[in-house]
Amino acid sequence: MTRIHRPWTAVRCGAVAVLAVAALGAAPHAGAAAQSPAGIECAVGSSTVDYSPPLTNTTRTTTAGFHENFSCTSLLTSVSSGSATGSNVFPASCLVTVSPLQTTVVTYVWNTGDSSTITFSNTDVVKAADGTSTVTATGAVTAGLGQGSSAVKVIVLPQLSPTACAASGVSSITGPATLSILP
Repeated sequence: MTRIHRPWTAVRCGAVAVLAVAALGAAPHAGAAAQSPAGIECAVGSSTVDYSPPLTNTTRTTTAGFHENFSCTSLLTSVSSGSATGSNVFPASCLVTVSPLQTTVVTYVWNTGDSSTITFSNTDVVKAADGTSTVTATGAVTAGLGQGSSAVKVIVLPQLSPTACAASGVSSITGPATLSILP
C-alpha cells in the first residue's frame, strides 16, 4: 500500500487522485445565510468525473467535469440529500504523478434549498495493492449551512484500465463516496 500525505494542499496521484482533486475543485455557488451547527452525515454517495480529452499514458491538459450525489441524515436539519457539480482544468495522465495543488472549494446544494461551501485544505491518498485508491479530503464549511464546522469526504476509486490508458483513454470514472459535516 502506498500512502501520500500533503497537509494544506490537494494531491494528485495518477488519474485516480486527479479524479478526486477535480471532484473537490468546484467554484462556489450562492448559498443560504450562515447557519451552524449542521451535523450532516452522508453515508451513501457517488462521485463521477468525465475527462475531456480522456486520460491516457501521456500527460496533457484535460477538463475534468464532476458530479457528486449523496443520501444524508441529520438530527439538526431537514437535509436528506445533496449534490455538487463543477469542473477543473489541469495536466493529467493515467501514470502516477504527485504534485501539490492549491486549496479547493466545493459548494453542496441540499434538498432543503440550503447550501454548504466547503474549503478542502488537506487530501490524503492511499493506493491499495488491488489498484483502488481511497482519497480522504478534510476541511471546513466556510459559508452556508454548518459554517464553521469541520468536514470530511472519502472517495474510493477503482483501478484505471491499463488497456484503455494505452489506447483511446479513460473518459469517465465513478466511485462510492461519503461526506460528513460535523455538528
